[in-house]
Amino acid sequence: MTIQPPTDHFLAHPSANMADALRVPLVSVIIVNYNYGRYLRQAVASVLGQTYKRVECIVVDNASTDESSEVLAEFEASNLPVKIIRRAANDGQTPACLDGFTASNGAYVIFVDADDMLLPRSIEIHIAVHLSMRIHVGFTSGDMLQVMGDQVVVASGSEFNAYIRSGKGLKRDIARPYHHALEPSWPPAGVTEDLVSKIHFVPPLAVNWVWAPTSGNCYRRDALMLFADNPALAKLRTGTDMYFGLGISAHSGSVLIDEPVFAYRIHGGNIFTRHAQLNRTLCYQPGGSGDSNDQARRVLVDHLVANAKRFVPNTWLLLHFIALLTRLDYGDPNPALPRWAQRSRLAQQLVAQYATIAPVLGAKKVKMMLLRLGVPWRIILGLPKGQH
Repeated sequence: MTIQPPTDHFLAHPSANMADALRVPLVSVIIVNYNYGRYLRQAVASVLGQTYKRVECIVVDNASTDESSEVLAEFEASNLPVKIIRRAANDGQTPACLDGFTASNGAYVIFVDADDMLLPRSIEIHIAVHLSMRIHVGFTSGDMLQVMGDQVVVASGSEFNAYIRSGKGLKRDIARPYHHALEPSWPPAGVTEDLVSKIHFVPPLAVNWVWAPTSGNCYRRDALMLFADNPALAKLRTGTDMYFGLGISAHSGSVLIDEPVFAYRIHGGNIFTRHAQLNRTLCYQPGGSGDSNDQARRVLVDHLVANAKRFVPNTWLLLHFIALLTRLDYGDPNPALPRWAQRSRLAQQLVAQYATIAPVLGAKKVKMMLLRLGVPWRIILGLPKGQH
């Protein structure tokens, strides 16, 4: 799938007016809906009611069969500033996210599940942190409120909490509070100064999940572009946040913001949270119905190998890229594969894509990687000759 910005994309029309040319960025919020018509009004209202005003709202409906069509018709009849995309079939979360992304214009993008709600200052918080950072990370991730019915049951996420408590993300001089001379009314006084103390840096090459779920993450558009053109995403029904979050952060780093930015609604149909998180109690079934996280990691490894040249423009980044591949490597349980390929998706792809990746990384480095990954000598010796 080729991801191209639309003709009215923010890069297409530079302004001659100084104030217009230096405005804060447009943020695209893409709400993905499948049979959540009962929650859709609140989700859209939460986007349109943001304290940060440079926002476009896009709703992608995945061929819902509930009252969603009536709710979408209401939006259209009311002339709400909402762009609506109706898909002909429900192919899952990831293809719907990509449809919304292709239709969007913002320099920053937030994907929202239709059963969630953004808190009023969500986008203000994300953008204030992005524009204050001295390290230009690929995305920011804010904490969540876990909501059952109309009650907040838990006011944070467990993986998120564990990283905050570890103290590993606290760095000196990581941010300079952002202020805009031509737009002095934004951000409001004291906002960035307050947020600087709540920033926790997740460095590149970190591969353990520490972020909030989908609706808590605000991505740089250019970071998404590095990973969004993977044709395998057309068949990745869930695990969108795993694919983009893990890949982008491992490549460019990310930030946790120790402040709730969205309400995560628990209603019994959630794939990864059957009930509010409780210490020492697993709240979902790993590998159960709808869990595509393992597939997302394998698809990510495939994309990196197939697009090695994109990620390796110089020698220093080559070393980073090799470490990145090694950290992200994941098993493949396909019983039809030999044992070495079941142990390592990376080994499998390095062999399959050898002619493409050897000129980028160097044949010796690729063969050394294969040897360390346990690929038999006979396979390594049988690889094409003459690669640099």
